[in-house]
Amino acid sequence: MANMVGQVLESHKITFHEDDLLLEGLGHNKALHVTVQCEDYFITRILINGGFSLNICPLVALKKLGKGLHEIKDGAINVNAFDGSQMSTIGEISQYLQMGPTWFNVDFQVIDVPTSYNLLLGQPWIHVAGAVASTLYQAVKFE
Repeated sequence: MANMVGQVLESHKITFHEDDLLLEGLGHNKALHVTVQCEDYFITRILINGGFSLNICPLVALKKLGKGLHEIKDGAINVNAFDGSQMSTIGEISQYLQMGPTWFNVDFQVIDVPTSYNLLLGQPWIHVAGAVASTLYQAVKFE
């Protein structure tokens, strides 16, 4: 019986292997960016940041998806920017994103500031998706 429990627990482990490292090995300092599908669009430069407590959609990215301000729900909140300053979001929008074979309904706070990413997936998405993100291995794995 103990062996059977061990097999069940073992089958639910998420692991990363040394073989999966980039050529730079442990020496790289790249952020984790992925590509997702949103409706008929493929969106590149999706930043996954487990240290961020929101999912963020810059207004410029929303416009590229053909969405207008009228589609943003009320619900502006104050957020701390990376530089420590505070700003207010425009509101919230939900988008369906496909990563691998799975679709996720993601609630984003919309901001109107220039960013180096097209979308930011933070803790809310990571937890709902059951994802484990690794900047070291430049990969996302799911439960």
